[in-house]
Amino acid sequence: MVKQYRSREGEATAVDTKTALTTLGSETAPGPLLVPTGVSMLVGVILAAAGQIAAATAATAFIRMEGGGLPEGPETLAAGAFGATVATGSQNLNVARYIGLGVKVTPGNEILLYGEMAGTDITQISFGVTLVFQ
Repeated sequence: MVKQYRSREGEATAVDTKTALTTLGSETAPGPLLVPTGVSMLVGVILAAAGQIAAATAATAFIRMEGGGLPEGPETLAAGAFGATVATGSQNLNVARYIGLGVKVTPGNEILLYGEMAGTDITQISFGVTLVFQ
């Protein structure tokens, strides 16, 4: 069976705040992220995160997946950790990685993606998420 991919991206700019990942580069309103027809599983996620750190601090990042496309309920995945030891700040990148999954999905229903930072507010974490269906 052929794999199908659906992507979204966005930025979390406040600690402990669920931020919807609703854009896709130049597509500022690509519409809902629907589970493709003819698939039964979310077999993986390709996930990248980058932190813009404005102070000597640290945070963790994760994504949440919710919605009617996930009949067994929400899923949460770690996206990375970021920190700086100097008050002038820095940038950190967690290279894109593939996380294998075996999550049942409901074709035609929506999956909502959220990015979140926890710990200390580091200014901004940018997320790129691609869901892999089969």
